[in-house]
Amino acid sequence: MKKLIIFMGILFGMTSCLTDVELADEAKAKESKAQILAYYAKLNQVPVQMADGSYYYVTKANPNGELASKGDTLSMRYILSNLVTGEVLDSTKVPLVYQYGYLNPVYAKLMAYLKEGEQAVMAIPGTSQSFPGLPAFTPLKVTVKDYVVRSQNDQIEDFIARKKLTVTEKDANGLRFIRLSPGTGEIPTSGKIVKLKYTGRFLNGFAFDGNMARTDSFSVTVGGTSTVIGFQTGIEKMRLGERAILVFPSSIGYGEKGSGATIPGFTPLSFEIYVAKIQ
Repeated sequence: MKKLIIFMGILFGMTSCLTDVELADEAKAKESKAQILAYYAKLNQVPVQMADGSYYYVTKANPNGELASKGDTLSMRYILSNLVTGEVLDSTKVPLVYQYGYLNPVYAKLMAYLKEGEQAVMAIPGTSQSFPGLPAFTPLKVTVKDYVVRSQNDQIEDFIARKKLTVTEKDANGLRFIRLSPGTGEIPTSGKIVKLKYTGRFLNGFAFDGNMARTDSFSVTVGGTSTVIGFQTGIEKMRLGERAILVFPSSIGYGEKGSGATIPGFTPLSFEIYVAKIQ
């Protein structure tokens, strides 16, 4: 019985300590929030509170700017600093470029609210975890500027302009068909097997696949489903001996998931193709 009383006493003591810790953390969390509100008040700014308790204020507005959608490529410069001391913890020398919804750094939550061309200051309440230059429960200040949103359509149009290509045909799904040299043979009909030479590239020019330098060819059945829609649709527009470039968004490519470790999700692609044989 005596041991039971001692054990219960220990448990009660631990519970009391935990309660004290929780209360102390709650008080520190409130202090962190107060520091954030005081920071904005000193600048005569009224911040917007986000769902997770962070705050932001747009210091340069662009009402006609574009909001980011999942899969868009975002470019920005940022400064991470201690809100209380002003100490800079990290910053970009060159713009950071990443895919929205595919990679989510600490400031990504702000991109759901910020429009292209806008600048903003976000304040994230501190937590019980400390970091170099940022003690526990100290708010983090995130300054974002030079913010650019490029949808996949924007990226494709940039690619075409940069390469000085002339689009022969654009379909409702966003496929751009660019004829480089006309063929003189037949147009393949359903069920025909088309043998191809091709190079697949990201829009930055990186070649991720292809057989142009090899002796083998890649076979596609017209009307089949063995390749992605953008590739399949483009092939069915080509004659024997024709050379063309296909450029299409991920919605008719490899989609949100991508293809293994080779092609990330939300990636628009280009393919240079030569129809070598139809059988």
